[in-house]
Amino acid sequence: MSSANLSHAETSARARLVTVHAYRVDVDVRDAANPDVDTFPVTSSIDLTSLATETWLDFLGEVDAVDVDGTAQPVEHDGARIALSSLPTGRPCTVTVRARGRYSRTGEGLHRFVDPADGETYLYTQYEPADARRVFPNLEQPDIRAPFTFSLTGPAGWWLGSNQPAASREEVADGVVRVGFEPTRTLSTYITCLVAGPYHRVTDTWGDMELGLMCRQSLARYLDADELFRLTKAGLDWLTANFGEYPWGAKYDQIFVPEYNLGAMENPGLVTFAEHYLFRSPATPAQLQGRANTLVHEMSHMWFGDLVTCRWWGDLWLKESFAEFMGSHVSVEACGFADGWVNFATSRKVGAYLADAMPTTHPIVADIPDLEAAKTNFDRITYSKGSAALTQLVHYVGLDAFLAGCRRYFRTHAFGAASLADFIAALDDETDRDLSCWIAAWLETSGHDRLSAHVDAHAGRLAGLRVHRDTPAGDSADRPHATTVGLYALTDGSLTLLRRLDVVIAGQETAVEVPTGLPAPDVVLVNDQDQTFARVELDDRSREVLLYHVADLEPLARAVAWTALWSDVRAGLIAPAAFVAAVLRAGETQSGVLATLLDRAFTALDRYNDDAPVTALWREGCRRAALDAEPGSAEQQLWAKAYLRAAALAPEDVRWVLDGGIPGLEVSVDLTWLAWQSLATQGAASDAELAAALAADDTATGRMAHLRAVMSRPDPTLKEDAWRRAHTVGGETNEAVDALLAGFRAPGQDAMRAPFTDRYFAGLLAVWREHPIEIAMRLVRGGFPADGAEAGRRWLSEHPDAPATLRRLVREEVFEADVAARVRSANAVELPAAERATVD
Repeated sequence: MSSANLSHAETSARARLVTVHAYRVDVDVRDAANPDVDTFPVTSSIDLTSLATETWLDFLGEVDAVDVDGTAQPVEHDGARIALSSLPTGRPCTVTVRARGRYSRTGEGLHRFVDPADGETYLYTQYEPADARRVFPNLEQPDIRAPFTFSLTGPAGWWLGSNQPAASREEVADGVVRVGFEPTRTLSTYITCLVAGPYHRVTDTWGDMELGLMCRQSLARYLDADELFRLTKAGLDWLTANFGEYPWGAKYDQIFVPEYNLGAMENPGLVTFAEHYLFRSPATPAQLQGRANTLVHEMSHMWFGDLVTCRWWGDLWLKESFAEFMGSHVSVEACGFADGWVNFATSRKVGAYLADAMPTTHPIVADIPDLEAAKTNFDRITYSKGSAALTQLVHYVGLDAFLAGCRRYFRTHAFGAASLADFIAALDDETDRDLSCWIAAWLETSGHDRLSAHVDAHAGRLAGLRVHRDTPAGDSADRPHATTVGLYALTDGSLTLLRRLDVVIAGQETAVEVPTGLPAPDVVLVNDQDQTFARVELDDRSREVLLYHVADLEPLARAVAWTALWSDVRAGLIAPAAFVAAVLRAGETQSGVLATLLDRAFTALDRYNDDAPVTALWREGCRRAALDAEPGSAEQQLWAKAYLRAAALAPEDVRWVLDGGIPGLEVSVDLTWLAWQSLATQGAASDAELAAALAADDTATGRMAHLRAVMSRPDPTLKEDAWRRAHTVGGETNEAVDALLAGFRAPGQDAMRAPFTDRYFAGLLAVWREHPIEIAMRLVRGGFPADGAEAGRRWLSEHPDAPATLRRLVREEVFEADVAARVRSANAVELPAAERATVD
């Protein structure tokens, strides 16, 4: 194992031997705007007490000098660890390291970005799980917490910020200032933060606290400060009312930063967000709710994750599941978004189902032996399945008891590190429920159950109802499900709710008590209020009726039904043609559900379908839906974008959309680029046309959209160029690699990519060894061949000792390729000729 890949065992041993009392960190970025300067000076002074004469500090950079209590020490640095020897034992000492960090282009450490719109330079840090060591020498593990006093030197015209307010500001050279910040309370290294640049900043107040919002100058017009401050105040009101005083001081800054790898990061007092939350085009209601969800998610971390930190990344799920739950719950309860749980059910939770069905699935409480494993466990199981499990826990113990347990947990472990056992102990003190069985059933097992209903009918009346629970092969878990079963009947051509029954499903089969006299239902939908985490398997009659009448259900039940139908597509039980016809028929209006359905329909046609006429029918259906939608509505916007994507698969000139051919549709910059990417994928966009589109939007986002469009053209030379540039070590930024790979993987071009299959597998080990992990993961996922299942299995067989995280990524890609192949070859019902006519 590389010395950069810290293990749980060795960091646990270090935590037992070393106590850190304080950090003083000085970073100098005065030369950051000079493109010829790749590094920045940093001095890190650490007050600590060690029980051993030897330990190490973590730092990924160049070390110039090390001293202990002012006495110079030999520099022993292997590129990742600074060896310390002859330390005094049992008493405090100060270790000072003078070093040079490297500006990042991959979103890890101190990221440097030059805005093409105005040439300005912007810096920000991003550390989770362990990239603070790219900026300053430290002990990089979550359970070693200490107060930090940061100072930051930079141009006088820049905003220089950190977790705490500025305490001092002095000019140290002409046009250069040094800002010292107030000491933090005890923090883990990964939630410290530094930001520097000519950021646009607006302020407001919440009580005595200053609220700040920041973004690049060129994006200031998209910073909808009134709405963001409204959400911030609503979130703070709810969270402080339920969890107590905000623990991190007198300011709460939120900053939108470029080329960000995550959605956001919960640095206390200085929360960072990806810029895609500043909408350059009209936002749908689901997008606005999604942003509110993320804002509250990060805010809730001020308590769960920051005030109390996990001891190691094996409990990462706990803080993220908590925040994911709070994001949905508070966006509904306090921020005015009634559809928060509908959007969760139709998007994030579906992603968790897909991840949990893979051979690489893991328990929510995962074994995380090292940092590489931690990096890949920032996944859909950790976030979304964990949130679904936590939602069940809230129902199980009751919301009041859950919140009381949280308050007890925060009081007991404030400004320290804790574990799942500590959290459960706090809940145990607030409830008489037995939590041990719940933990064993839901947190310590992987995979999920399959629930199916079986109806007994007599003379058109419901005589009995049983729910079967099937566990995955080899899974002995006994997961109880407290949920609902919805019984629906067709009445005058419309699907209506007959009765909703509460049920606790335990054991392989559960008999459900049903009222006498009910007519036999046309649809039985288990879990129709989305209260548990399980695959809902439809019976034949329910499946048939839902394909034509799913639109009649209320939003949450509709989201559950669409998820069940999509699972049946992936299982080969519904032909892709029948699914996309159902989407066209449904006339979905809830923007979160509709956006998800349009993405699934595109996937069904791109990966699961070999019937070209069906793709053309989908394109025409999207065009008609866009023209028929209410002008200016979210549905019109979503259908128009779906049409542009469909035209890339079933070629058609889409310039008429750019020319205003859809009445009421705002031809935004994002929609314009989607049109040009569609045309480029068809081979119908010239260099001059793409250059003109870039000239009209010569921004950071515009340049990446242009790069993607260029590389999307069906030209083998361009595919070769995209591959080469993406794989050049240190050659491209993280977002440029994304754009190159998106162009390389443009839909409908599998045959053109086939020659890269051998190169992909031959280069996997080098990719993993030579690239930063953020880029390596992109290359492994983004370069996998569409028909690479057999080659992938062969590679796995031939490389049993390859890094575990790399093998996991390859196994996941093999799994998805197998799903696509099985669906394409499944003996599924084809779309009848009459049905084709209805979507023509």
